[in-house]
Amino acid sequence: MFIRVEHIGIAVKTLENANPLFAKLFGKEHYKIESVASEGVSTLFFQLGETKIELLEATNPDSPIAKFIEKKGEGIHHIAYEVDDILAEMERLKAEGFALLNETPKNGADNKLICFLHPKTTNGVLVEICQSIKS
Repeated sequence: MFIRVEHIGIAVKTLENANPLFAKLFGKEHYKIESVASEGVSTLFFQLGETKIELLEATNPDSPIAKFIEKKGEGIHHIAYEVDDILAEMERLKAEGFALLNETPKNGADNKLICFLHPKTTNGVLVEICQSIKS
C-alpha cells in the first residue's frame, strides 16, 4: 500500500550549481549527499516536512539521469512513494497491469529499496516505490 509521497526527484546538470539555488528557495541547507554507483548518480537531499526533495546529478554519460537531461533538460524526474512492503506492492502493481522497470528491488539512496514503474503505464510519470531498509 502507498503510504505517502516520500520524495520528488529533480534531475540537475550539477549538484554544485543546483544546491545553492534550492537552498535559497527552501531557506535551508541540504541534509545529505550520497552516490549510488548502480544508478550512475550523485544525490543531494532536502527535508521539507514529511517529504524530501532529491537532486540527481549523472556521474556518467550512460546513466538514466544523463539521458533524461539530454532529452528533456533539467527538471522533475520522478515522484517516489513510500510503501510498507515493496515486494508485495510490486506483485500487486504487476497484477494491475503496471510495467516494472526492475523485477527485483534495487538498493537506492537514503537507505531505501526501490523499484520504478514504466512511465508508459503511469500517464507519463516516472513513479518510484521505496521501502526503508530495516537494520
